[in-house]
Amino acid sequence: PERVHVVYDGIHTAGFEIRNPKSEIRKETAPVLGFFARMCREKGLDTLAEAFLILKRRPRVAHLRLRVGGSCGPADEPLVAQIRARFEQAGCLQDVEFHPNLDRAGKIAFLQSLSVMSVPALYGEAFGLYLLEAMAAGVPVVQPRHGAFPEVVEATGGGILAEPQPAALANAIESLLLDPARRRALGEIGRAAVHREFTIVRMAEKTLEAFASVRGFSGQDRTVART
Repeated sequence: PERVHVVYDGIHTAGFEIRNPKSEIRKETAPVLGFFARMCREKGLDTLAEAFLILKRRPRVAHLRLRVGGSCGPADEPLVAQIRARFEQAGCLQDVEFHPNLDRAGKIAFLQSLSVMSVPALYGEAFGLYLLEAMAAGVPVVQPRHGAFPEVVEATGGGILAEPQPAALANAIESLLLDPARRRALGEIGRAAVHREFTIVRMAEKTLEAFASVRGFSGQDRTVART
């Protein structure tokens, strides 16, 4: 263990610090649950869809909306069509939006419009850069308690964990939706952590520090250009 150096992934945070005031208003009047990853079963899109349907049947969060973003290719379209049909059958398709294949500006605006994000991936996710992106936008996350998610949530403080079943996810999401103060606090904690410790510059610095500890470089060799 003493020979292992852990360097967390980092993201390019430019643009995430600019928030849309209109999004803040929407968050208070109509909370928005978000999903941003590849629109596939492996990333848990159908699991979150079932959690959303559970929440829509609960009076205190019946006004909840769902926004789904991320990559969607030909192989993903059948699942998306199936989920759309499920929502239509349940009478809530009007409360759901799909935003496939957004560019960077569109992705940032999408994330900033959310109240809570959850990507309940089914497999042992190795990290999940989408979590850092949501937190960089000030959005808390609700993730299943497996894979890298517990470590990422603990390292950032920007979310909570739940069991991976739809009902458990729904309970955790509802707990944040009904507690705006806690939701905002988690969002701000996560945002600060990402902008401080999970940027591409910080990742480069930590990588160079790991190299330096092995090679015995001097402090002068550890400078990372900030551009």
